[in-house]
Amino acid sequence: MHIETRPTTKQLLTSWQLIWMRKLNGKPAEIKEAITSHVQLFPKGTQSEVEARTRRTTAAYSADPNAIRALIKRGQATLRSL
Repeated sequence: MHIETRPTTKQLLTSWQLIWMRKLNGKPAEIKEAITSHVQLFPKGTQSEVEARTRRTTAAYSADPNAIRALIKRGQATLRSL
């Protein structure tokens, strides 16, 4: 049986950084591409759940660019400490 691996913390943080940067500055196609690449980090059995969760999370922050900037800064600080 083939066991699929889960993404590392660094991979997840980097992926979320890309999503937030695209959400702040990107076009809808770029955001969709970032979410798709994030989802592909996960095992196939959980990808639909991850995609739904990611889309809900990004939609929740859509109206607040300052919150997105805060998430980007926090992610950068965490990535530096890894």
